[in-house]
Amino acid sequence: MGERIRVTGEGCLRKRNKKAIIVTAIIMLIGILLVLAGFFGGWFISLFSKDFDYKNIQPDDLGKSVRTDIFVYYDDIDIENKTLQFLGDMNSEDYMFILLDLSALSEEDKALYYSRTATYMTIQGTLRAVDDAEYQETIESRYMLYEDLLYEKLNDPENNYSEEEKAEKMETYHQYLSDSVIPYCIELESVSGFDWTPFIPAGVIVFLLALIFEICFVFKLKKRIVLPIVFGLMIVIPAVMFFDHVRTILSINKVSDDLYTMKNYECTDTAGMLNSNATDINGLMDWIMADHFYGMPNPIDADFDFGCSTFAAVTPEGDHVFGRNFDFPETDTLLIYSHPDGAYESIGMADLGVFGVGHTYPISPDSPLGEIVMMISPYIVVDGMNEMGVGVGILQLNVEETHQDNGKPDLLVFCAIRGILDNCASVDESLTFLDSYDIHSDTECDYHLFITDTSGRYVVVEWLDGEMVVTERPSCTNSIVAPGEFYDMGYPDGRLGTIDACLEEDPVVTEQEAMGILELVQNEDGMTEWSCVYNLDDFTVTVCLDGDYANPYTFSAEEFR
Repeated sequence: MGERIRVTGEGCLRKRNKKAIIVTAIIMLIGILLVLAGFFGGWFISLFSKDFDYKNIQPDDLGKSVRTDIFVYYDDIDIENKTLQFLGDMNSEDYMFILLDLSALSEEDKALYYSRTATYMTIQGTLRAVDDAEYQETIESRYMLYEDLLYEKLNDPENNYSEEEKAEKMETYHQYLSDSVIPYCIELESVSGFDWTPFIPAGVIVFLLALIFEICFVFKLKKRIVLPIVFGLMIVIPAVMFFDHVRTILSINKVSDDLYTMKNYECTDTAGMLNSNATDINGLMDWIMADHFYGMPNPIDADFDFGCSTFAAVTPEGDHVFGRNFDFPETDTLLIYSHPDGAYESIGMADLGVFGVGHTYPISPDSPLGEIVMMISPYIVVDGMNEMGVGVGILQLNVEETHQDNGKPDLLVFCAIRGILDNCASVDESLTFLDSYDIHSDTECDYHLFITDTSGRYVVVEWLDGEMVVTERPSCTNSIVAPGEFYDMGYPDGRLGTIDACLEEDPVVTEQEAMGILELVQNEDGMTEWSCVYNLDDFTVTVCLDGDYANPYTFSAEEFR
C-alpha cells in the first residue's frame, strides 16, 4: 500500500514537472517575443496603421486634422521650426517629402521628434497648402543643405567634369530636390512615440528567468541553491562584459549642439588594432565589432570625404602650436581624451558625420547607436596630440588609393594616427612607426599625414608609387607636396600659398593669430567643420566650430584626468 502511494506520488510529481517544463518553455517564448517586439515593434504596428495618402490630397482635405504614423527621417532645412519629413517607401524610389511646421509643439515634443530618428512615431496636425513664397523658401533651403556635397562631387578632379557638365548636373539635381517636395505642410499639434526599446532587456530577463526554472525542473535542482547563484551571475557577467562600455558612454558630455567630449575607457586596444591587419574600413569595423562587441554585426556605414589645412608654428612664449582645419559639411564633432595603460595620454578630434551621425544625419548623436559610434571613434580620430608634444593630422588627396605590399604588417592609414598618439614621443619615432607597416588608404583616394613635435620639427608623410616619402614642410593642404612628378596632384588651390605667406611674413604667432590663419583658409563654401589650434607644450586645444571664430572652446588634458 505504502509502495503504491509512493509510486503514485512520484507519478504526480513527474506530471507537475512536465507541466512546469511546458509553462516555462512558453514563458521563454514570451521572452523571445518581447525581444523581437523591442527591435521590430514599431515597424510591425505601422503595418496596420492607416498611412497618410500624400499622393491623393484633395482640396477638401485642406484644413482637416491628419493623424498618421511616420518613419522619422528628415532634411533639417535652415528655416526656424520647420523641417522636411520623408514619406513613403525608403527601399524604393516611391517617396516624397512634406513640410512639417513644429511651431506649436512644446520644446519637449520638438526634442522628442528630433531624437526619434530612424524610428516610428505618430504625428497629428492640420494639413494646409504651401504658397509659392513658402515653397520657394523651402526649396532654396534644401538646395543649401545639399549644395556643399554636390559642389564637392562636381569639382572632384577625378570626375573631370566640364563647366557645361557641372551646370547640367547641378540643374538636374536641383530639379530632383524640387520634384521630391510636395506643396503641402502639416502644422503639428502633437507627436507621440511608443518606446519599444525597454522590451529588449525585459525580454532577456524573462527568458533567463524561465530558463533557470526550466533547468531546475529538468535536472531536479533545488531552486534555493540555484537561483542566488544564477542571479549573481546575471549581474556580475554583464557588469564585467560592459563595464568600460558604460563608463565611456557616461563620460560623454554635450558641450553645445555640435560639440561633444568623451573620455575613452573602452576602445584602448591599440595593439590589437595595429595587429588586426585591416586594409580597409570594413576590415577595421569587423575587428572593432569582434574585439569590443563580442562579434555583433556591424550596423555602421562610413563615408570619408573631406578637405583640410594644417601648419606648425611657434608662439612668442616659445610654445609650439599645430593648426588644423577639418573641412566637411556641417555635422557633429567629438573631442576624445584617451590614456590607455602603457600608452601616452592624448586628445584627439573625431568627425561623427562620416558615420552618418549628427543632428542633420539619419542617426542622432543622442541615440544609443550614436553613442556606440562615439565609443568606437578613438580608433578613427583625424587629428590630435599627445602628452609628449607630438601633433598629427590626416588630410585627403584626390589621387589613387595607396596599398603597399612590402611584406610588412598591414595598417589602415586612419589607424596610424591612433598608433602615433599612443606610442610615439617625437617625429622621428612616428616615422619609424609608419615605416614598419604596409600602409593602405581605402575610400577611393589617398591621404597624407602632417606630423610635428615640440622640438620644432615638422614633416609631411606621403605614399607615392608604393613608397613612403617624407617632406620637411611646415604646412600642407590637399595636394601632394613632395617634389617630383607627383607634386601638386590632388586638390591644389590657394590655401597652401596663403598659409605659407602668413608664416613667411611672421613665423612667430600667438594662438589667436594661428586661429586667424585658419580663418583665412577656411572652406569658401562654409564647409569647415572645425578649426583647432593645439598647444603641444601645455597640452591644450582651442576649437572653433563651423566657421564661428568668435566663440572658441578651449580644453586641457587636466579637465579629463
